[in-house]
Order: sequence, then structure tokens, then C-alpha cells
Amino acid sequence: MSFEINKLMCALLVAVLLYLLSSFIGDLLYKTEKLNKIKLSYYVEDSSQKNSQSSLPKEDIIDKITLDTIETLLAQADLNKGAKFVKKNCSACHDYNLPIKNKIGPSLATVLNRNIGSLAEYKYSKNFKNSNKDWSLLNLYLFLENPKEWAPGTKMAYRGIKDQKKLINTIKFLEDNSKSNEN
Repeated sequence: MSFEINKLMCALLVAVLLYLLSSFIGDLLYKTEKLNKIKLSYYVEDSSQKNSQSSLPKEDIIDKITLDTIETLLAQADLNKGAKFVKKNCSACHDYNLPIKNKIGPSLATVLNRNIGSLAEYKYSKNFKNSNKDWSLLNLYLFLENPKEWAPGTKMAYRGIKDQKKLINTIKFLEDNSKSNEN
């Protein structure tokens, strides 16, 4: 009978050791302490605020940058860096050549000083359809800096260009490209 108890105790000890060994191996493979420290959070926009802002902001409300400042910065901008940035970040959604061809976003071939929301072949968001402004250097700057803030409800998914040098280089490219396409 003691032989049966020894077998039972041995089986129980082997089971506990296998459990501890598998737990140890699992901790080595899956670093659980790192996973517990990662906190995921999501920002959900308040739709009531989005709908209450139905028109584009007025220039007198926005005092971040002036047209003179933009023109001064454009004199120092690098057209080649702007072209590289645009081709890398914008050309998947926008076309820059004539004839005007819309992609996911409207064509930017002649964007400078064009009326906002004026391409008949493109389906704009309500803010752009109802706008009576044009794509001036100031409006381009403010929109590209933060599209969702400048034009609430815009379909453009890009979060904006936060680096001012990249932003100015992009505007320099768009200005040069618009002028060359108009000629």
C-alpha cells in the first residue's frame, strides 16, 4: 500500500513541477510585465461640437501667422524638399498635373488662389462647398497645419504638417506647381 502512495505523491509532484515549468516558459516567451504597463487610449470626437461648427473660421479669429510672415518664410523655402515631401505624403490622394484629375482628394494642379470647393468633378465636404474663400497662401498654411481645426468636417484624413519648415516647403512646391500649370 505504501508503494501506491509513493506513486500518487510522485504523480502529484510531477504535475506541480510541470505547471511551474510551463508557467516559467510562458513568462519567458510572453513578457507579461511589459504588456501590463502599456495603456491604450482612444480619443473620440464629440459629434455635437463637430456639427455646431459648420463654417470655416474667419481670418480675423485666426492670428497665428500673417501673410507677410508666410511670404518671408517662402523666400527661404526649399522647393526640392517640398516636392519630396509632397510626393511622399500627399501624392497617394492628390494629383498635381494637368489635365485636372481627382483621386481620393481633389487635384492640386492649380490650387493656388482657386476657389475652395470649386472643382465640379469632386465631391467636397459641406464646409468646402459652402465656402466663398480661395486657397490663398494664408488659407493653405492654416489648412495644411491643422486640417480638422481649420475646416471641421473635412474628409482629409491627414493630421496636418506640424513642422513649419516642411509646411513652408510644401506650400512653396504647391505655389510653384500651380504657377507652372497655369502657364
